[in-house]
Amino acid sequence: MGRRAVAAGVKFSVHGEGTPLLFVLGWGNDPSQDNVAWLLDALADAGYEVHAATIPTNVSSFEREYRQPVESYAADREFDAVLSHSTGGLVVAHLDWDVRRVYLSPWWGVKPGLQSLFLPWFAKLPTSERLLPSGAEDAVGDIEESTPREGPGGLSPAFAREIQRAQSSLPPFREGSTVFCTLTDELVSVPAIGERTPAANLRVYDGSHEFFSSFGREDVFEDVLAALTDGPGAVSGQTAGRRDD
Repeated sequence: MGRRAVAAGVKFSVHGEGTPLLFVLGWGNDPSQDNVAWLLDALADAGYEVHAATIPTNVSSFEREYRQPVESYAADREFDAVLSHSTGGLVVAHLDWDVRRVYLSPWWGVKPGLQSLFLPWFAKLPTSERLLPSGAEDAVGDIEESTPREGPGGLSPAFAREIQRAQSSLPPFREGSTVFCTLTDELVSVPAIGERTPAANLRVYDGSHEFFSSFGREDVFEDVLAALTDGPGAVSGQTAGRRDD
């Protein structure tokens, strides 16, 4: 598993040896999950020392419990690039940090539909209790894991409020960033990704919310490596197809 550290609820673990890489995981992800471990191992095999940040799944302050712990950890170390997934991509977008960024299915907006209509009202409730089932574990990918994932718990109004506030105050998109997403994502807003990301910085893949839990993940991973090393120019305009093996 590697070395561990904790900063204000965010847990950091180090995997592999080589070029230091910060990876801010998504909501409910943790290195013990088979498909997350697959990605961490693949990055380590590619020559990275991966500093994986496991974030809390219920917070009442985006800055205090998400942004500041990650920012503080990064300030004490040298990273040439940062990788992020889903909610981790929302955290990384708020970091004032001049490094190459690679985003995997970033949660930059609430998915259109009932979710977007209901959450603003839900967020007004004055409580941090988890009242709403997330259902996230059923929509992350296609590759089954040896042990079924335990749900990270439901959503609280306080969490929903902080996420919506962070989404509404995103800083400008940083040149040199690469964004990976699938048009069939069932958890995050694809339109929000498209509105924010220049076409030259976008890499679309065929699969589910977690590319690393989707068929064809090996092909997508090669482009993730290229983006980490050379930026969006190495992968823009490409689309990976779904495979059945």
